[in-house]
Amino acid sequence: MPDRLAELVRQRALVEEHLAWLNRQIAEAAPPSAAPVTLPIKPAMAETTVVEASARPLTPVTPPPAEPLEYAPATADAEAIMAKYQIPSSALKDDVRKGCFLYFAAAFVVLGLGVTLLYLMLSRR
Repeated sequence: MPDRLAELVRQRALVEEHLAWLNRQIAEAAPPSAAPVTLPIKPAMAETTVVEASARPLTPVTPPPAEPLEYAPATADAEAIMAKYQIPSSALKDDVRKGCFLYFAAAFVVLGLGVTLLYLMLSRR
């Protein structure tokens, strides 16, 4: 149990160190005209002062700009080329079926050769 307690104390110290680092980063990133504000980290600790970054509400993230126009014909050409070489899904199904039959036939031939060799070896004695 003392190992668990020591680990918990160590983790708490790491979190406090991280919170102090975050407070320093917020203070550095805030504009100089912003009013300082106090943020309680936890009841046992004293309040830490940080500078409020902004008083205005958050704005939504704007989507990235659309793809440039010079790439549109290249995309259309790529789609045409891909459609030209696309294989129908039924062909893939038929290829798999042929492959299974081919493996079965090869295994049957190998089994027959093995039985024949075993027969010839045992019959010579």
